[in-house]
Amino acid sequence: MIERPDAKATARILPRFISWCVDQGAASDVAASLAEGLASRYQEPGRHYHHLGHIASSLAELNLQQTSDKLLEGAIWFHDVIYDPKGHDNEDASIRWFREQTAGWIAEDTRDAICRLIEATDFRKPRRDEPSEALMIDIDLAILSSLPEVYLAYTRAIRLEYSHVPEDAFCAGRAKVMEHFLSQPIYRTESFLIREEAARENIRRELERLTGEQKP
Repeated sequence: MIERPDAKATARILPRFISWCVDQGAASDVAASLAEGLASRYQEPGRHYHHLGHIASSLAELNLQQTSDKLLEGAIWFHDVIYDPKGHDNEDASIRWFREQTAGWIAEDTRDAICRLIEATDFRKPRRDEPSEALMIDIDLAILSSLPEVYLAYTRAIRLEYSHVPEDAFCAGRAKVMEHFLSQPIYRTESFLIREEAARENIRRELERLTGEQKP
């Protein structure tokens, strides 16, 4: 299991979110209230990977880019705020939640740009040739190139999130998703290209566990 942040870790990360909201035009009390609502979403009991730990890791990846891109940071905070493994519109639902919660204080062009970045994380949709979207996707998929033991913990966490799915169906569905990733370049931005082979090797090993077949 990928451990979710404890109360102290959560308390450390949320001031960054509040600062982001204030920078975008929210009053401090509105930002603080929204932070509580966002944290509550990410702390839902069924989340074993898509919790604030994933958000913290994504923000750390953004920090490594040495950029203060506030649009990307906003998309990272909100992109998994709605996450239902039984649903099929989590990205769209997250966009709706983001729009509702920021109505009245965030600039319209900023809101629209963040929505496009969140939408880009839906791997079922074709990728657009847009640098910020490519970086958003690479950050979201950074876990794929993690150390083998971390990747294994990630796959176990995903299985827990889909515990309602029978084993055979899960393995078949997960294998299809991971085959899709192998069918094209995983990473598209320069800083992530060095991690491509590590991601592909992790996925190959996972597919061998899922299917019992060795992958080239």
